[in-house]
Amino acid sequence: MPDKSAPDSGFHFGLANLKPAVPVEKITVTFPDGATREFPKGTTGLDIAKGISPSLAKRTVAMALDGVVSDLSDPIEQDAKIEFINREDPRALELIRHDAAHVLAEAVQALWPGTQVTIGPVIENGFYYDFFRNQPFTPDDFPAIEKKMREIIAKDAPFTKEVWTRNETKKVFSDNGEMFKVELVDAIPKDQSIKIYKQGNWFDLCRGPHMTSVGKVGNAFKLMKVAGAYWRGDSNNPMLTRIYATAFAKQDDLDAYLKQL
Repeated sequence: MPDKSAPDSGFHFGLANLKPAVPVEKITVTFPDGATREFPKGTTGLDIAKGISPSLAKRTVAMALDGVVSDLSDPIEQDAKIEFINREDPRALELIRHDAAHVLAEAVQALWPGTQVTIGPVIENGFYYDFFRNQPFTPDDFPAIEKKMREIIAKDAPFTKEVWTRNETKKVFSDNGEMFKVELVDAIPKDQSIKIYKQGNWFDLCRGPHMTSVGKVGNAFKLMKVAGAYWRGDSNNPMLTRIYATAFAKQDDLDAYLKQL
């Protein structure tokens, strides 16, 4: 018989005092071979790739969810079919060029502080980036820019995505003297989030997606030509310098393209 006169220790381990565990919400991921597996909701593509094998995670630069190319670090919030994309995947070529445009912009601002960046989209056979500077760029500037781009790529900074408020974004770009970027923020529909992609200390306003790191761009790129372009295509707006360039997954592909031209 227990001693009822013993003092109460204050500790009670009865089952009645245990709180029920909160169930973890799951999602079902379908792989290209048709196999399915459950993961906690919010698991990232990178988490899944690492779980399969470190080598897969290392060579994967992005993923496709239900056919839509996305950042590998994006959380997966609902059932989806996943595909892992490496640099040799045809879908990676646009990402390589997109990322190369960001590297071009960082290189230009590193070499000529005070230059304002505007937009830098992927186009057929390459990409371009428009810059505002009192003195227009010329092809004579290309060797220095390409050298700086290679230095940036060699550092292999990861691409990281952040979501900022509109007011925060406009203030940061305004404080940095990037008035064209401030105008671009105002043009983003109110129902869309403001995404900022960082690569080291440099960052840009961008919808994405991007590869996992700057080093994945590689060195098979080339600056092609410069042209003048009015901001937003309006002759009443400032004249910008547009630097056209191209990039490929492999040097052989770049060489073949240049020979074709």
